[in-house]
Amino acid sequence: MLDKYLQAENLGENFITLKENVRSGVPTAVFGVQSAEKYHLAAMLDLPIIYIARDGLIAKNAAKELRALSGKNGVYLPAKDDVLLYNKAFNKDAYYERITALYRLSKGVDFVTCTFEALLQLMPDKIEGIELKTGGVYDLPELCACLVRMGYTRVDEVDGKGRFSLRGDILQVFSVNYDVPVRIDFFGDEIEKMVYFDAVGAVGGETKKITILPTVDFAIDPAEKAMIKHALKEGVRAFGTQIYAARARDIASELTETLDNDVCDPSLSFVLPLLSCMKGSIRKFMGEDAVVVYDECKMLRDSLDGALKEFADRRISLAANGESFNFSAGQYKTPEALFKELDLPRKLALQSLTSQIAFFNPLKTMRFNCTLVPRYALKPDDFFEDVKSWKITGYKVLVCCGNGERAARLHGYLEDKKIFSDLGDNFPADFSGVKITSFYLANGFIYHDAKLAVIGTNDLYSRKETQKKIKRKSGDVYYAPEVGDYCVHEKHGIGIVRGVERITTTDSTKDYVAIEYRGGDMLYVGVDRMDCLTKYMGGEEKPLLSKLGGQEFEKIKERVKASIAKLTINLKQLYRNRRETKGFAFLPDDGMMREFEEAFPFEETEDQLTSIEDIKKDMESTRVMDRLLCGDVGYGKTEVALRAAFKAIESGKQVAFIAPTTILVEQHYMNALERFKDFAVRIAVLDRFRTTSEQSKTLFDLEDGKIDMVIGTHRLFSKDVKFKDLGLLILDEEQRFGVEHKEKLKLLKENVDTLTLSATPIPRTLHMSLTGIRDISIINTPPTQRIPVQIFVTEETDALIHDSISKELARGGQAFILYNSVESISAFAARVRELIPEARVVIGHGQMQERQLEENVMAFYRGEYDVLVATTIIENGIDLPNANTLIVIDADKLGLSTLYQLKGRVGRSDRMARAYFTYKENKVITDIAFKRLSALTEFSEFGSGFKIAMRDLEIRGAGNVLGKEQHGHMEKIGYELYTKLLKEQLGEVTKNFETELDIGVSAFISEQYIAAEAMRMDAYKQIAEIACKADEDRVTESLTANYGALPIEAYNLIKIAKLKALCGRFEIIKAELKKKVCRFIFKNLDSLSIGGIMDVLGGGKTSAKLAFGNNPEILFATDGKEPDVLLDEMTEFLLLSCMENTGLE
Repeated sequence: MLDKYLQAENLGENFITLKENVRSGVPTAVFGVQSAEKYHLAAMLDLPIIYIARDGLIAKNAAKELRALSGKNGVYLPAKDDVLLYNKAFNKDAYYERITALYRLSKGVDFVTCTFEALLQLMPDKIEGIELKTGGVYDLPELCACLVRMGYTRVDEVDGKGRFSLRGDILQVFSVNYDVPVRIDFFGDEIEKMVYFDAVGAVGGETKKITILPTVDFAIDPAEKAMIKHALKEGVRAFGTQIYAARARDIASELTETLDNDVCDPSLSFVLPLLSCMKGSIRKFMGEDAVVVYDECKMLRDSLDGALKEFADRRISLAANGESFNFSAGQYKTPEALFKELDLPRKLALQSLTSQIAFFNPLKTMRFNCTLVPRYALKPDDFFEDVKSWKITGYKVLVCCGNGERAARLHGYLEDKKIFSDLGDNFPADFSGVKITSFYLANGFIYHDAKLAVIGTNDLYSRKETQKKIKRKSGDVYYAPEVGDYCVHEKHGIGIVRGVERITTTDSTKDYVAIEYRGGDMLYVGVDRMDCLTKYMGGEEKPLLSKLGGQEFEKIKERVKASIAKLTINLKQLYRNRRETKGFAFLPDDGMMREFEEAFPFEETEDQLTSIEDIKKDMESTRVMDRLLCGDVGYGKTEVALRAAFKAIESGKQVAFIAPTTILVEQHYMNALERFKDFAVRIAVLDRFRTTSEQSKTLFDLEDGKIDMVIGTHRLFSKDVKFKDLGLLILDEEQRFGVEHKEKLKLLKENVDTLTLSATPIPRTLHMSLTGIRDISIINTPPTQRIPVQIFVTEETDALIHDSISKELARGGQAFILYNSVESISAFAARVRELIPEARVVIGHGQMQERQLEENVMAFYRGEYDVLVATTIIENGIDLPNANTLIVIDADKLGLSTLYQLKGRVGRSDRMARAYFTYKENKVITDIAFKRLSALTEFSEFGSGFKIAMRDLEIRGAGNVLGKEQHGHMEKIGYELYTKLLKEQLGEVTKNFETELDIGVSAFISEQYIAAEAMRMDAYKQIAEIACKADEDRVTESLTANYGALPIEAYNLIKIAKLKALCGRFEIIKAELKKKVCRFIFKNLDSLSIGGIMDVLGGGKTSAKLAFGNNPEILFATDGKEPDVLLDEMTEFLLLSCMENTGLE
């Protein structure tokens, strides 16, 4: 490990003195130290460490570095997001992380890193979990009951932490201390196997032991309940007859009910100060030998004072509104109690500047001759020169490459430069020369007195290696209908799913979906035909049910097909022209492109890299690119676009980058200037804020080819804008542009490559991508250090506005308020100023003079104001990392895409952000508004933009792909069927040949295998849609991973689906398998010439016989054969007859 090479004994007298002083209890301060050096000095002490940092990000990083430098077991203890506000629903990520840290502390660790806020919050004496081992014997019903007592919720599908499911002998648990759920296979009472898996069933590694932790950090003694109820009553009584006493009574009533129901719920955190279990302390966990390390005392004192002031102010504010009780003051320890807890004999202060030590009087001060390592990522020659210099002057050089592959590569480079080095991780502690290791250390340091240079991984490389992780399968776009849903049958039209019925005949047992049509008529659809059945998505809340029988729905379909045929005439021509038109093939990547990519200061996500690769392939081909890049706000779409722009510019082409607002254009312009500053790219801006002379010069230079990239608003749509050689169009926040704008710009040059960026594309654009009219790339993974936004959907109150903004300002941040009414926005802003007098409030709306609007928003951007009250102008991509609180007034009046875009305006830094979507008190909101707000809370996690767009597509409808109006035909047949007909019309897919199946084999999914009916329906749909070997493997593996080994009846379903797919290829009108009949009936004689049917019949490869009746038939002998054997023979015959690869071999 790295620690043995960095011991004090190997570094010199000063280091030994520091270690001995601290161990002897001499309060010590070290001045002039930087972050990397701080972590090393702390790790070198060989004592338990309590490392206190000024914020959570520094504390978390400190834990990682201490682990690397010491090789010891440590933990980062986070603070809860909130301890005062009464919350029934809130983001639990930080809460679960704290529970995990407290459990590890209770088991014993070598160091802990934390903030003062984390230490002020109450701690339990201990956290107890359930330990399960492979081979262990457990009472399964009692285990489930214990999980419920620990706060876990039993569900059909484990899709989040704190949930579990039980299917037969398979228990699935998503414990709060793991990143993925675990599947536990029981054999009787014994655990047979435990494996990790992801939410869609991809199996991870096997484990022999797991520990399941509770979902809360407290345990209520039944004897304490009476005392807690009394305290709640006294708390309510203290409010007397004040106006907010009603709110206090509601809180007390809800908590009392939760106590009476014996529910282990996080909302009971409200009464933590009353619980006897919350007497734990960091001193008890770490012991009396621990060293308290203060990282930058001045900043620590400021952060502590800020936390205490914010807590006190918020408690008073909440109490004035009935939301904080007299005992709530106990949610924080007093400063006196905290410092008594931290008054251990061993103390160390680490300071970058020489200044007063705030928390103790140091008896010894020290300083080390240390400098930081330069950043060599883009300057490898500088590194080689420095290594040569260090060798000459007798320095030891320890290089941490992060992995063996990098280490070997660097060792080779040094050899090429005639610099001798040793490769490997094992060498004497008192080494000399240059050592190239696979150790990971973020950043290094140079101790000049000790003549040691330690080079960190990030000092050498621009990014970390992408970590391998369990991959998730992309979510299906369309879902099976559930019981009660409106559905669409391809032949019979719109009905309502009433349930699934199992019907047993003399031959077999099968499941059938019961669908009710107009007049109460019922249709029973075999689950092997679920591919003909889709969930209705069309914009109608209650669509008209179809009449079963007759030609009504067929006539509707024919009208839709005729309409689509007319609509697609121009569309076909457009894309025919694109296929025939040879676009420009951009140059392959070269050294300059790689240098540009290396200059990106952050680590790309896997989805970013995939999207970049897709775009590059499009650009390097002669096909004209038209690609939608759909990624969540803040997920790095702009960086992907700038790489495409650089590729175009390197090939001598011009780039047009268009955004919907001047403010966003300015931000893109500043980002582009920063990103391209070292690469001689000529960038200009064209918008209405530029003077006439500035615009004229830009237009002239653009036409003359002196500008490589122009960034602008819809001003770029004007007729006077001419390019010398436009090669790439980038359209940002495309949902804010009209169809006419986009089509108009494409007329500038018919072979221009187009890249469209959006988090939530409008239904029309998403529709075009899902139907294959355009290509699509999706970025679903968040960037590192991005923290999810905590979402609240609640009633609008003065207390909420005051509390949320005050809390944000107390931590030095800014707040957005979306108020979408120009007429009364000034009055509302005045109300905000009255509620928070200390806040500097500015207004922004679309009816202001544009220069005034820009100045107001840019002043907010510069930090001259604390609160921006604006209309939906803030939806359009404005990037303000310091704004981490959003309040949306009358959120029920806004569209789903707008709501999600608004949420994306906050949480773009590494701070926890909060978004409050409010509606008026006691207001009855519409059903569609309720759906939108519900969807927002449902899709609160990262990467939900695409799901939001799909939900908006469901709520609003797709729209006519060539016009503005909503498509009435789509409402009549549902979106999925409409899309299918459109694809058939465009020739992208061929219509499946329909084969009637009469297979006398039991085929169904039992309730014991998949208990939830909705899950069974989805499984039936997946199976019925099997069309190739890849589909078969995916479905089989997914089902096995999720639910265990396939029962024979479920496996028969998969075999029937495979047979159905093959029958369609050979124009078989019926496949029949009965006790005495097993045959294929073909459409006509021509069908026999498909593939190699006649070769198989005549080649002795089968016992099947050809016969002729009304239609040609192939008969299989049934003598004494089991039905499943005959089913295999039928499938094998068709596979042998395939002269071409069907994908089902």
